[in-house]
Amino acid sequence: MEKRRGMNRTPAHKRPSIHTHVARRRVPAAAVLAVAVVLALAGFAAARYVMQQQQDGLATATDFYFTSDYLKESGENATYYIDPSTDDFTVELRNFADDLRTTSGGISYSVNATNASVASGSGMLKGTERSTAKVTVTPSSGVQEFTVTATSTSPYAQELTATFILAKGNHYTVEDASGNTAAVLTMTCADSGGPITLDLPSEVIPDATDGRVRSENTFTADGPGVYSLVLLKTNASLNLTDSGEFANKITVGTSPAT
Repeated sequence: MEKRRGMNRTPAHKRPSIHTHVARRRVPAAAVLAVAVVLALAGFAAARYVMQQQQDGLATATDFYFTSDYLKESGENATYYIDPSTDDFTVELRNFADDLRTTSGGISYSVNATNASVASGSGMLKGTERSTAKVTVTPSSGVQEFTVTATSTSPYAQELTATFILAKGNHYTVEDASGNTAAVLTMTCADSGGPITLDLPSEVIPDATDGRVRSENTFTADGPGVYSLVLLKTNASLNLTDSGEFANKITVGTSPAT
């Protein structure tokens, strides 16, 4: 009986092992986990690449500045008064928005006008540094208003435009008295502002600390509104009190306003 019972026993090395089954289950789980980690890392890398590509595209798109002293995007409806006696004047095209933002590549452009002629109506603004181009515009004989449009053709297409009216539609006053070391020029712009040329006596200079004074004799109005500018006098005996209508130029002193 003992021998028979012994013969019916399964040898220890052939018995099913709980630990063997556990080990067999752990191997596929580890593999699945490894694949999941690889896929997750790959997905993260792909997402990061796509995000970087999108950021690179955005940086490239925002590195484009096509601007002007007069011309604006069509939705801004830029309108300016120009002195009726003007034979011609210049419109400046630029490849920058301000001192910190400049287009890195070149900009090809063309300029055309309605009721006016344009000289040097096409060209290239160089990139990597601040670049400007002056375009001479001559109003046609007998017209009251005209339109100028500049279009960039590469690397991006953008249109800038403005309407010019041959009339003195803006107003200015100068408050002063003999003995003062400074006078105050007040300009009321009914148009879109823009650059205003200041024709001043040799003993008078605009306040250079005013950021709207872009050069010694040019004040830039950002739009319609009322603007004040301090005029410094090296000769206190001068009396600059004056007033009048103007378009895009103010003559202070004994000369009539234009």
